[in-house]
Amino acid sequence: MEVNMMSASKLSKNIISNVGGVENINSLTHCVTRLRFVLKEKEKVDKDTIDNLDGVTSSLYSGGQYQVIIGQDVADVFEDIISNYELNGTKKGAADTNQGEDKKSILGRLDQLFSILASIFTPLIPAMQGMGFLKIILVLAKFMGASPESTTYQLVNTLSDSFFYFLPFLVAWSAAERFKANKALALMLTGLLLHPGFMELFKANEQVSFLGINVPNINYTGSILPPILTILLLSYVQKLLNKLLPKLFKTVFSSVIALIITMPIAILIIGPIGNWGGAVLVNLFNSLYQFSPLLSGAVIGGLWQVIIIVGMHWLVLTLIQFPNIDSLGVDRVTVAFAPSIMCQIAAGLAVALKVKNKAVRQNALSLTVTSLLSGGVIEPVMYGVNIKYRKPFYFVLVGGAVGGAITGACGAGITAPVMFGIYTLPAFFGKGFTGLMIGTLVGCSMTFLLTYFFGVDKAIEEKQKKELEAYTAEIV
Repeated sequence: MEVNMMSASKLSKNIISNVGGVENINSLTHCVTRLRFVLKEKEKVDKDTIDNLDGVTSSLYSGGQYQVIIGQDVADVFEDIISNYELNGTKKGAADTNQGEDKKSILGRLDQLFSILASIFTPLIPAMQGMGFLKIILVLAKFMGASPESTTYQLVNTLSDSFFYFLPFLVAWSAAERFKANKALALMLTGLLLHPGFMELFKANEQVSFLGINVPNINYTGSILPPILTILLLSYVQKLLNKLLPKLFKTVFSSVIALIITMPIAILIIGPIGNWGGAVLVNLFNSLYQFSPLLSGAVIGGLWQVIIIVGMHWLVLTLIQFPNIDSLGVDRVTVAFAPSIMCQIAAGLAVALKVKNKAVRQNALSLTVTSLLSGGVIEPVMYGVNIKYRKPFYFVLVGGAVGGAITGACGAGITAPVMFGIYTLPAFFGKGFTGLMIGTLVGCSMTFLLTYFFGVDKAIEEKQKKELEAYTAEIV
């Protein structure tokens, strides 16, 4: 159900009230479909009430965040919240009691890490989507006879490629926002890593050194972890200087001292470590693909929906898919996620056809069609139908693994970082496209049949029936 501006205000009010009020919110961001709250006390959330709000598909705790799935109107609700509520109005230094003992555990620390990374990459999603669709436009233009040699084609191509080239700048800007570092200094430090003069030093000299210490020769174009770690260090250096420097010297000297301290650590230690860490992850997935495209496809296709639930799908794409597309023009590793997207649609359709109650059937069908037409955004049917019935979601994982295995074995690829949907098919044209379609068909058929015959629990159907009846009675 779409959320107009008037109902967006009502929905935001209800959400804020049921997450424990403004005083229980540490921060709020949003992605394509979800509001992402970092809360102080999880116990204050009335999840059942939020899940049944008009305009909310579902909600869950993931990645150290309380995520409220709304759909395509999430931006309207987010804007209403930040326009009408003082989210930073709590006392400075207030304890974050939400994490408490969880932070001491491994899972708690992972949740905290996922929360940080998600908050950095979420603001970059519009640029990712814009770049992806520009690539699709170029594919279609070339297919229709446009010459890649024309200056118009090259200008659009350069615009889309600028995302990859200047990705460290975008990451640094977002990381500075997340870590509360000075944005100008953050971009300046990242600019060093991308400056032509920095790169030319290594061409003109056998060895580049800083105060006698050799500087590793690394190409930081398109890098992710080095700018994140550098800006994290900058934030700590700035906090330390604010404590140590007298007020008289802060304005004049704090910036230059922060640069002098951070720069050598960035190019001598953090940059190489971050670059190595990202390379390890990329090489791990690429090596698995080289060892067995079928096995690689099964792993990625089978686990992709779990990665979405954790909220880390954009991070995985950024670290693995983006570098492959940037350097090779195509990524054949992560493309195995594509069939699993359609498997969610197949599972939702099976539920809609299997359930007996008319209201539950209409709800499932509506969410399934919404996800099909949304361009690869499958959260509505995933959270609104498949996860609620549980078994359909498990069958999505099975179908995704089978479809992903076939996709990987056929050598399919993706030339633009987009989700898989009816609008984005041109990004998947080329070698292995037929195999991708076969994998999608097989995976969807398996998911549909398993869900239809074994995936609909009558007890859950009855529960959903009562929820819908209660909700209908309430709004009438």
